[in-house]
Amino acid sequence: MTDTQQRAAAKAFAKNWKDRGYEKGDSQIFWVELLTTVFGVTEISQFISFEDQVHLDHTSFIDGYIEKTHVMIEQKSINKSLTAAIRQADGSMLTPFEQAKRYSSELPYSKRPRWIVTSNFQSFYIYDMEKPVSLS
Repeated sequence: MTDTQQRAAAKAFAKNWKDRGYEKGDSQIFWVELLTTVFGVTEISQFISFEDQVHLDHTSFIDGYIEKTHVMIEQKSINKSLTAAIRQADGSMLTPFEQAKRYSSELPYSKRPRWIVTSNFQSFYIYDMEKPVSLS
């Protein structure tokens, strides 16, 4: 895919997803479409996994994980703040980034993400865990 084709695909993707984005119902479709139509990923089922279990004091689920590039995705619904704390199942208040970091800390070292991506269908925040900075 050429740069021009990728820009056109990104614009079409953004237009298609404008004003859409329910975390539980749209996340996987959103990421599959983004990765295939904008980034040209093939064999998507071998590239990204969804809802991988992580065991805290309860079982939680990682929204998306790309093992090849060590990317963890924490997805929120449209119009949800990516910097505000959200009540978790255990009652704690965490930002989406802090939530992903907590999941990361429970993974084997070889599976821990280099990159954490938080998204609300409108915005993406990308954190490099080699240089972690919190927005909270």
